[in-house]
Formats: sequence, C-alpha cells, structure tokens
Amino acid sequence: MESLDELRSNLIEYRTQLSQVEELLLNEPNNEEYADIYNSLTEVIELTENLVKEARSKELVQEHEEQSKAELSAPQSIQQRPRGNITTQAPSLQLPSILPPQVAQQIRSAQQKAALQGQAPAVWAIGARCQAIYSGDGEWYEATVKGVSDTGDFVVSFDAYEHEETVSQQHAKPRSDSEETYRGVSAPKRKRVEEVPTEIGEMPKWLEVKETDSEKTKQKKKKLQKSYKSKKRFHDMDVATKQRQASWMNFQKGKGQKKKTGFLTGRKKGSIFSISDDPEAKVGVVGSGKGMTDYKGPGRHDFGGSSDL
Repeated sequence: MESLDELRSNLIEYRTQLSQVEELLLNEPNNEEYADIYNSLTEVIELTENLVKEARSKELVQEHEEQSKAELSAPQSIQQRPRGNITTQAPSLQLPSILPPQVAQQIRSAQQKAALQGQAPAVWAIGARCQAIYSGDGEWYEATVKGVSDTGDFVVSFDAYEHEETVSQQHAKPRSDSEETYRGVSAPKRKRVEEVPTEIGEMPKWLEVKETDSEKTKQKKKKLQKSYKSKKRFHDMDVATKQRQASWMNFQKGKGQKKKTGFLTGRKKGSIFSISDDPEAKVGVVGSGKGMTDYKGPGRHDFGGSSDL
C-alpha cells in the first residue's frame, strides 16, 4: 500500500490531470474519449480520497513521533545539502492505465506549459522545450529545460549554444510552437432516415461551473450548457417525430393486412372473358359452364285405382 504522502501527491496530480482533461473537453466538447477519461479520473480521485482518509487515520498515532524525528534530522540535512543543488529528473507522471498514450502526452505537455508559466511546480518543466533569455545579449532564444535549482530557477540549454545557463522563471516561457495545434475534426456520422436518435443523458459533470474556475472558463461552460440544453431539446423533438412516424407506419401496415387482388398484391385477378373447361361454356357469360341445381318438372298424378273404372 502506498504511503500517505504518495497518496496525497497522486491525489494532487490526479486533480491537475482532471482540470487539464476538462480544458480539453471545453475545446472539444463532443470528444467521447475525453469524456470517458474525465469520468474515469473522477472515479480514481474518489477512490484515492478514501484511501487518504484511511491512511491518515492509521498514521495519527505515529504523527507526533515522526514529526519529532523530522525536526531533529532537519538541521543536519540542511547542512549536508549543498547550495545550488540541481534537480534534473522530472517527477514520474502517475496516470491511470486506461489513458491512451497520446492523451498522456497531452497532459504532460500541459503540465510543462503550466510550470513554465509559474502555475505549477517548477520541476514539472524539466525536459520541456522553451524560450529563454541569453545573458550574453538579453535576447530570447530557443532552449530546453535541463533542471531546476533549489531556488526555483531553470537550468536551460540553448539550442544555438553548447553550454547551460541558469535563468529565473521570469526569463523563460513556453515556445510558440508548443501551443495547441489543429488536430483536425473527424467527419460527422450521417444518420439514416429510419435510425433511432441516440439517447442524450444528463448534463456531464465537467460542465458544472466551479468556484475555482476563471471568469473565462465560467463563460465558456455557460455557453456549452446552453448549447447542450438546446441540443437535448431538439433531440426530444426528433424522438417524438420518429415515434409519430412509426405509429403511422404501423397503422398503415395493419390497415393493409386484408388480402386484395390487383397488380401490386401478387394475387391474380379473374377476367370476364375467362371460361371454364366445360365445352358448353360461353365467353362473356358469368358462371357459364357451371351446372345449376337439377329440377324435374311437375309430373302427372297417377291415380292407382283409375284403371278399374
């Protein structure tokens, strides 16, 4: 089981990743892959929060002892650590295994950009391609962050020079080519006329306006909420139309269940000129050739005793 510090660190990183995926969703609200990642990260955060609570309750008893040990060892560690110590290894990116590689790379790039802008820990910028001011002439040049000093300064290696230099965070910024580029939009799926519209569920959680959101993000979320409600309204209208069409088609189908003769029914219609196989049948006479009920004419009454008279 991970320690409490590791769980807290992971929780912070998961929340950062959640905000970054939310930013991606704001730019591509119809991306189902990003929506699935957002929901998965939300579940991971809830699980991690529960683990943090459990680990915290177990370590409460040992907290005082650990704090005392840390206070005793702190002066010695400070004396042993040389001034200007450089960190050259970026922290490992803790990501759920469900994330595709391209999404993980986008999250990593967003972390590096935030670190270069002073909005995230400086160590996240290690390995990032940036622009920095060269002390020789005070101009901006393309460089790569190689490490971070104890004071939070960046150790950069200029592409045009073969040496490294330490610059402050104010003298480094993301490269212009590290901005988000157009990735293309997949062709929309054309629905068939008889296709049932896809069900639209509840409004996604990432569209909820949070107090920590910037004013620009709030406006963007409100705009997307309005668009989502409009889309759902038209979807409901489409479903109602499809249901009415299906009801009418079923009515028409049931109405035509009775078999009729005609050209389109497949049943042969008899002709008035058709005759039976009887040799006495006549053309144009309905029922010709069919025998009628046999009938004997009235006979003469035979009185039995009339011969004796």
